[in-house]
Amino acid sequence: MTSNDVFEQIGAVDLSTVANIATALTVLTAVVFGLIEMRRARKEREERAAFVAVQAILTPAWIESMTLVQAISEGTTSAQIEADLRLFRAVQSIACILESLGYAVFARMVPLNVVDEVLGGTVRVAWRKLRGYVEYERERAGSQKNWEWFQWLAEQIDRHSKARTSLTRGAHEAYRDWRP
Repeated sequence: MTSNDVFEQIGAVDLSTVANIATALTVLTAVVFGLIEMRRARKEREERAAFVAVQAILTPAWIESMTLVQAISEGTTSAQIEADLRLFRAVQSIACILESLGYAVFARMVPLNVVDEVLGGTVRVAWRKLRGYVEYERERAGSQKNWEWFQWLAEQIDRHSKARTSLTRGAHEAYRDWRP
């Protein structure tokens, strides 16, 4: 074997090593890019979910219904709710919408933190106002299925809330020092 043969073998090994390193770097770059894209897609999905949630509540029917539900006074009975057709329809509307939203959170279609930030206070107030009526409906139907996801959503928001806002501290206080 001549010295030229040795140099050719070293050159071939070096070229092979360089090719392996290039392949490894390409794979590593693809993995990093994939992870970045997954994170971006998740963030985009959360933003889209927040937009859909806000759109769902910003209807005249939602606003009117939620206004009526929020105005339910302590001690209002189920019979009183059912006797007032306008209030009864509002209760049914709010409960059904929050039932659907609760299931969407459970199925991970809408992130809980998004619902908490956008609607957390509304969900809590609605559950507090409607809990007695929901329990009455369950007893009357003989089933715990009535508005189960609405209750689940309210409980999950209470359990897992990381929001800086609450029923006693609004966004105007919690994010006072926010900067664009």
